[in-house]
Amino acid sequence: MKITKDYIDSWIKTHMSVPGNNNMKELPGFAFAEPLVGFSCGADELYEFYKDHIDPEFYRTPAEWLRSAYGKDFDPANISVISWFLPQTDDTKEKCRAADDCPPYEWTMVRVHGEECNRRLAKSLEEHLKSFGLEAIAPMCSEEFSWGDSEKFVKVSNWSERHVAYISGLGTFGLCDGLISEKGKAGRYGSVIVNLPLEPTKRNYTEYNEYCLAKNGCTACMKRCPAGAITEKGHDKVKCMMYHADAIKRIDHERYGYDGYAVCGLCQTGVPCESCIPVNKERK
Repeated sequence: MKITKDYIDSWIKTHMSVPGNNNMKELPGFAFAEPLVGFSCGADELYEFYKDHIDPEFYRTPAEWLRSAYGKDFDPANISVISWFLPQTDDTKEKCRAADDCPPYEWTMVRVHGEECNRRLAKSLEEHLKSFGLEAIAPMCSEEFSWGDSEKFVKVSNWSERHVAYISGLGTFGLCDGLISEKGKAGRYGSVIVNLPLEPTKRNYTEYNEYCLAKNGCTACMKRCPAGAITEKGHDKVKCMMYHADAIKRIDHERYGYDGYAVCGLCQTGVPCESCIPVNKERK
């Protein structure tokens, strides 16, 4: 059987259409709406750029992930990266849109249990591709995936799902660091690397922040941030993390009796880029 882009796209969407693969455990309904899928080539120059820009000793290219997993070298030109965006459901976004200090319980459960679904999708796709004799790896599910401190960026990982999605034609960055896709920025990203040449998805943009309206005066995500961590200069990760560790944890405990992972994300809803690519005169 020939593995094509259409086959992979359909497989991912079918996988996420099954309630057992896409849920919030104790809460009813799906965690995510229908995915968007994009593809990029392992030889894309942006992968080397990211490695050099983020941390040459820490960040990995697609070929380096495969080499580490299989103990041999791979031709980057023969490698494809499959990237996807899992959008939040309309119901969850509506509830989050009404919040102003802490996201609703549903949003938190999507981050916790929905992310478990995202990782199961990645691992399932990795294993599915392997069943055809292909070398594949889902970095987010690997024991070698890790986070590190960065003098330049505060926190970095050795594989960034949002940056991979940008390379794979799924969207561009916003002022709050979220990636804006044709289904907006409220959601989660994931990816799998495979030693199989597939035609890359065309990037319909040339600037890293092309879909963001901030350069035209939009301040919606700044107003949505309860921590004041978003300004015209961008996203202050330290302020953001401090608000999570203090206010969000406290509110989650008092309001929902929840003492697990603290998450915000209010900047992803109640904004023009919540569920689509916002249109402006410049882009028209």
